[in-house]
Amino acid sequence: MGFIMVNNKTITQQQSNWLNYKVGVAAALSHPNHRKLNHTMHDLDDRLHILRQMPLFAGLGELELSQLAADFRPRAYHQGETIFHEGDPGQALYVVAHGRIRIYIQNEEGQETSVILYGPATLFGELSVIDERPRSASAIAMEDSILYNLDQAQFRHHLKQSPQLALNFMQTLADRVRYSTSQVESLTLMDVPSRLARKLMELARDHGRAQAEGVIINITLTQTDLAGLVGATRESVNKTIRAFRQQKLIKMEQGRITILDPEALRQRL
Repeated sequence: MGFIMVNNKTITQQQSNWLNYKVGVAAALSHPNHRKLNHTMHDLDDRLHILRQMPLFAGLGELELSQLAADFRPRAYHQGETIFHEGDPGQALYVVAHGRIRIYIQNEEGQETSVILYGPATLFGELSVIDERPRSASAIAMEDSILYNLDQAQFRHHLKQSPQLALNFMQTLADRVRYSTSQVESLTLMDVPSRLARKLMELARDHGRAQAEGVIINITLTQTDLAGLVGATRESVNKTIRAFRQQKLIKMEQGRITILDPEALRQRL
């Protein structure tokens, strides 16, 4: 690691880069033509706002967090645009700033099975950055989205520099393992109505908004999407949705599901 003397104090190269960035910003803001730079600073504030919401970055100092935020690069994706394909090299991890991302796998016939959905302030694509193996699934934007990406070398550098970040990352990986175990349990031990009820409760927790009549899941989902998420046929999911609607557990309008009676639906697990 390189060290630099600034005002008789020793700092790291990364801290120097961050200080130079701030000095450059301050100098440029004094120039009349600084609209573009104002946008850059606003974008940096946006990145900090998102990172502060995420468990991965909990407990980090302001300097550490600011250095991380400065290294993340924003990019916009249109609805239906692919972020990466299964089998691609894993060169970066992603944070969702705005929008929704669907992770899916595809069989030889081209049939897709959804694995998980990600919304704002969530992380994905981190496994390939660590083990350097190809992407195990594909990622696509379900709606117009903004992602922040951090390349492999930068992420590894931050992990080495920050014990708290490394600890948080281990916790994130542990959560992933627990989620995968839960999904296997659901597929092997639960019938389709129980699996669908569990998935709807999960979607309501991660993407729901409470309103007068219940909790609306803020994602447009087709019955094919739901079938992929619970590992069932479209026909069996259609049948279960009809039953849930008849029982006044849910309603479905224009692809949006509202859970009318969360407690009764939870009892179906």
